[in-house]
Amino acid sequence: MKDEVFEIPYRAELCYMKNKGLILPEEVPYIGMGASHIATKAFRFMGIDFFPEKAAEYFNYLLKYKEPDKGVLISQSGQSSETIWCADYFKSFTAIVNDENSPLVNHPNCTKKVLLYSGVEDHIATKTYINTLLVLYLGFGFDPVEAVNALKKHQTEFETLGAEIGSRIYLKTQRKKRCCLYILGNGPNVATANIAALVLGQVTRMPVLSMSVSQYEHGFIETAKDSLVIAVNHEGREHNRTKRLLKKVNVAGAETYELSNKYVESIFSPVTLPIPFFFAAEYLSQKLKVKTLFQVGDKVVSKVTIDKNYE
Repeated sequence: MKDEVFEIPYRAELCYMKNKGLILPEEVPYIGMGASHIATKAFRFMGIDFFPEKAAEYFNYLLKYKEPDKGVLISQSGQSSETIWCADYFKSFTAIVNDENSPLVNHPNCTKKVLLYSGVEDHIATKTYINTLLVLYLGFGFDPVEAVNALKKHQTEFETLGAEIGSRIYLKTQRKKRCCLYILGNGPNVATANIAALVLGQVTRMPVLSMSVSQYEHGFIETAKDSLVIAVNHEGREHNRTKRLLKKVNVAGAETYELSNKYVESIFSPVTLPIPFFFAAEYLSQKLKVKTLFQVGDKVVSKVTIDKNYE
């Protein structure tokens, strides 16, 4: 896993160079599951007029009202079952994938493919997640070169932060009283909180919840005692509110940690701020001696037999 995280800067630069000039459509659904869907959520708060949807919910609840003409389907493996189910209902779609020979790319309704150039990824979604973000930035008219350069420049610092975050989480896992871990974010970095919770939950096998700071204050704050609250806090309208919240829950008995953005312009912080969490996941996998990420289930991909017509 550590090798894959250290490969992120190289793979990000390759993806950036290969996809410069990319144009992606607006006012259409963007369909994905897991990390693929999480990446799209960052752009809801950047003024982009599009519709990020989870593939499973889109297939089960929305397709019956209208079959779409065009869309963008994202599957880092190109094999995600629910995403491929949706592909049947689009008259044409753009596929964003890491594998150009995958079933999604070879679907007859695929009219354009965008490759992530992430290389092999056997563990958690790290390189593919970052490169999905970069593709979306480029496709929506942003130039994320600042973020690509920051990935190379601050890699050692990200590893140090990751070890610090990981050590705090590890200490929590060693206590007899089981606690909950919250990852909070604002605006585009709600996506950062979501991907952090996904990878940390996979490694620690403990409850990891992610949400916006405002959502946490509306009820979840009452569970602060004995919890660990990590806030991803970039510059913006909720910056001071987040700082006040951390002070409040610390008094209430929560352990708190603030991950601030000091690397790039705020709009590009969703590219850099996940990296410490990836290093934290790698740190925890070593400390907890995690041999496999999937014990209860597995990745839901097209090779798994699932009846897509179930009720």
